[in-house]
Amino acid sequence: MSTKLDKKTSDLAAERKIASHKILLENDEMIVTHWVFKPGEQTGWHLHEMDYMPIQLSEGKLMFEFPDGSTKEIDYVPRTASIIKAPLEHNAINTSDMDVIALEIEFKK
Repeated sequence: MSTKLDKKTSDLAAERKIASHKILLENDEMIVTHWVFKPGEQTGWHLHEMDYMPIQLSEGKLMFEFPDGSTKEIDYVPRTASIIKAPLEHNAINTSDMDVIALEIEFKK
């Protein structure tokens, strides 16, 4: 599971709420998390220590903040996915005016 960086979140992004998320499945091979980001909500700063696959279930936009101060905005397209290699530290923020919904599959092996 990704490591939450609570102090960094409280120092840099305390004004935003954390998006709703629920672990749907966890076993020896993976963790599947369902995320719902209301407009303006964030993941909070965290470090992915395992490769993962986000699956976009809705439209919308997420902006990713990185430790070097750079950002990247992603347009969500339903039914698309990608593979992200670990390690990766970031914070994701819903910058759209609609809910952004995704599944995140973290690979333990």
